[in-house]
Amino acid sequence: MRKKSGTPVRIVTGVSLLAVFIPCMLIGPETRLCFFYAVIWFTAREMSDALNHMQFETSPWIARILAAVLCVLFYFRDETVFHISAVCIVIMLGLLAALFRKTTMRDVLGSCIICLYPTAFMLGYCYLSVQPDTVFWPVLLLTLFAAAGCDMFAYFCGRAFGRHKLCPSISPHKTVEGSLFGTVLGTALGMLAWVILRNSAPIPWHAYLIASFFCTIAGQLGDLCASVIKRQAGIKDFSDMLPGHGGFIDRIDSFCFAVPVAFFVLILFHA
Repeated sequence: MRKKSGTPVRIVTGVSLLAVFIPCMLIGPETRLCFFYAVIWFTAREMSDALNHMQFETSPWIARILAAVLCVLFYFRDETVFHISAVCIVIMLGLLAALFRKTTMRDVLGSCIICLYPTAFMLGYCYLSVQPDTVFWPVLLLTLFAAAGCDMFAYFCGRAFGRHKLCPSISPHKTVEGSLFGTVLGTALGMLAWVILRNSAPIPWHAYLIASFFCTIAGQLGDLCASVIKRQAGIKDFSDMLPGHGGFIDRIDSFCFAVPVAFFVLILFHA
């Protein structure tokens, strides 16, 4: 019997995600913040499971609690000192758990790793959510268009023109040609966001161009890093929560690396 294609399932899942994502982004800061925190909630579980496949015994709760505290601070208090203090206090409490439970320090540190990846990266989107629209939309569309465009063009162009393997030991299907096409066309798609928002967001085109370029590079590195984690954990996908796509981390790995790069480049150019 011929195996059914997973493409219809991928499309239905993708459309369903967009049906939730777009209204959340449009309604206001509160729904944006809740959406990205929900992503952190699920990705913390996925990363914990991946580490457990590497013989750790981790918990997603340190990352979940830290993210919840920081989301509240992002919304009500913008002072950096509060954010840094919250990070230290929550991780300190997580380390102290080793004193009161039969948990090794190695496993506690493994749980703290989840606070770094993917939680810390997704917190960039949580922070972005409570910024004014003149900041939120340019950075969001920049990261989405550049990273997603790079991923899409790299896949299709790699299949059509790919001859040389990019990182065969990590991701055997990625090619140098696909990476180059993805970088160029993803950067161009990122510039489309500037065209859409140029009258409402005072960001110079050259800053957006440079940010788009580096977002495509960062997105590809994020994808490769996620592949390394899966390979070392011996898993194909981080989970099966998104039929046809795998887990949440499988979908956001490139966006995670793109958002800090976008912030850094645009601030560097005082945009």
